[in-house]
Amino acid sequence: MSKEKIKPLFGLPIYHSLIDKKLYDKQKILKTILNNFKKSQVRSQWSKSLEGFASNKLHHSLNDESNSKFKQPDYTSLIPLYTKEIKTFLESMPIKKTNFKFKIVNYTCMTAGHHMMHHIHTECDFSAIHYVQFDNKTQDSTVFTNTNDYPKFIDDVYPQINQTFMASEIENSWAHKYFKIEIKEDDLVIFPAMLEHSVPNIRSDKTRVTIVFNIKLYK
Repeated sequence: MSKEKIKPLFGLPIYHSLIDKKLYDKQKILKTILNNFKKSQVRSQWSKSLEGFASNKLHHSLNDESNSKFKQPDYTSLIPLYTKEIKTFLESMPIKKTNFKFKIVNYTCMTAGHHMMHHIHTECDFSAIHYVQFDNKTQDSTVFTNTNDYPKFIDDVYPQINQTFMASEIENSWAHKYFKIEIKEDDLVIFPAMLEHSVPNIRSDKTRVTIVFNIKLYK
């Protein structure tokens, strides 16, 4: 058997899984979130200290635990499912034994005309997006930004490489500035928290709902 094998160099770990909708209170959670969405379709500012994020247009619940206008979803049924997925993710990598904690930080609702600017997550090691309500035929998944300068070098000097390595394949993501993972409803994606990501302008009238949580590793 041939020993030749292509191995990723400086590859970022991206975990892609599926949350079984039968194992958590999906409809109950969605009902709470969508009722909040009806009250206000645009709640875009991350915090009062982050004025730059005013260019976002979406409904999200970050820093909103004490806002009595909006009911907090009951995530209890999701906690063991997320815990299991994080364990599977960490065990799939050649790392030292470690502990972790995680927190569901917000949910987002987006519909036609909504978008989310490029951003990263701070004070954590990994972040995750659970696509609770998502139409892969009419809606865009999260767009990830390549963290190195190689794509720009390719564009400037070797454009034929960019044209040869199809942007639709994750194995070729090294050659492109942006990449979108093919997502279906109930999919879960875990990624390094410092990986910049965004959501392009939503064109569908259907409501796109995600739940976001952050993961912190410790000894």
